[in-house]
Amino acid sequence: MTLISARTVSETVPAAPARPRSPYIDSLRAAAIVRVFLQHTMPLGALTTLLPSMWVMFGLAGYLTAASLARGGAARTVRSRARRLLPPLWVLAAIALPLMLLRGWPGFTWQDLLPWVFPLVNPTASEWGAPLVVALWYLRAYLWFVLLSPVLWWLFDRAPLLTLTVPLGAAVLLQTVLALPGSPVTDVVWTTASYGTAWLLGYARHTGLLDRLSWPAACAAAAGLGGLALLRAGGDPEGVHDPLVQVLWGTAVVLLALRARPAMDWVRRVRPLHRAVALLNARAVTVYVWQLPMVAATFWLLGDLAGPPLLTVATAGALTALAVLCFGWVEDLAGRRTPALLPPPPWTAPARPTPTPA
Repeated sequence: MTLISARTVSETVPAAPARPRSPYIDSLRAAAIVRVFLQHTMPLGALTTLLPSMWVMFGLAGYLTAASLARGGAARTVRSRARRLLPPLWVLAAIALPLMLLRGWPGFTWQDLLPWVFPLVNPTASEWGAPLVVALWYLRAYLWFVLLSPVLWWLFDRAPLLTLTVPLGAAVLLQTVLALPGSPVTDVVWTTASYGTAWLLGYARHTGLLDRLSWPAACAAAAGLGGLALLRAGGDPEGVHDPLVQVLWGTAVVLLALRARPAMDWVRRVRPLHRAVALLNARAVTVYVWQLPMVAATFWLLGDLAGPPLLTVATAGALTALAVLCFGWVEDLAGRRTPALLPPPPWTAPARPTPTPA
């Protein structure tokens, strides 16, 4: 990759109105959401290897955030992203917190409510309510990236290659040299390092820097990262659970996923698929927030019948869909759209007005 600043690219390309939605980006995001759901209902190691969803989701989030930063500026981007992220969490909190208190929450203090309002650390829960919070680390990590995005954008604009590699280097140091004690602060540091390069690869895609990397070079870089992951795993099947192995492999996959630019216009022609992809994108936070509680509810409802994977997936899918119907409209309000049980089909939705430059 030629060492060139993002500012140079932006100065050579005239400003343009907001880009239309990309079928590839939307489909990749939908696939990542489905993979997370399947991993929680019928864990399959191959799914994690083929599609390390969290790295893909952070990479896509970085790409969309970069577009917002370029179009609307730092303050508007942070407000908009936080506004879309937090209300679905507040809805879960409005239901989960009273239930946990009614069932008994030893050691509860009023400070435990703060992360449910603004999750700079992971929201806390009682022992009974643990399934309600296990997946919420993603919202906490996402919020930190949103808050840091203007600084990361500024750094990336001036030294893109260095900025890209620092989080990955920090993740390697944290797993090989440094040994930080477990704490909420350590959680923030680790997730920022683990997914930071994926987030910044989203910046590189938006600015066009990633397109300057030839496909042979991209494949070589991904192969190098994948090779390091295999060396770290050392041939041990349990080695795939090593955090650094996952970071190296996830970064390799997201590098190739964001370097690719397939048109995928055929998705729009298959209306049921187009509808499903659009729905998952419009309700992404709601699906993520509620899918693990619904999986836990599935195992509780089915009891001994929870063995067959298809029955578990179908039941958890139905319960998650019910949660989306009940609470998904909150994402419409957060996005300043007319609330609806389900968003309108993408082929009938009115075109968004072109935003004026900030």
